[in-house]
Amino acid sequence: MTTYYPIVMETEASGAVSAYVPGLPVFAAADTRTKAERAIRGTLAAYLEAHPDSVPTSQVRVARVSDRQRSKVRIVGVGALLGAGRSRRKARASQVNGRLGGRPRKTA
Repeated sequence: MTTYYPIVMETEASGAVSAYVPGLPVFAAADTRTKAERAIRGTLAAYLEAHPDSVPTSQVRVARVSDRQRSKVRIVGVGALLGAGRSRRKARASQVNGRLGGRPRKTA
């Protein structure tokens, strides 16, 4: 079974990058983002090895703020960060197939 752990990375005023896993006592810091990613991976792996029954207690949500109304804040899922991600080719094939999404039909 695959478990996903959210990782938050922040760049400090000094330029250092800190990373942590919400809901777990796992923290790391480094000079660059690449080094911080490497450090948090190692720290999380060591923590999970020492505490194999740990489960994340946090849930990641995203706040969406409208450009028109700054006071309008909505809470949406993490998928909102990724967007629809449809390619023009896929959208065109879906329209031809009469479907909304999915892979293009194979032609003989």
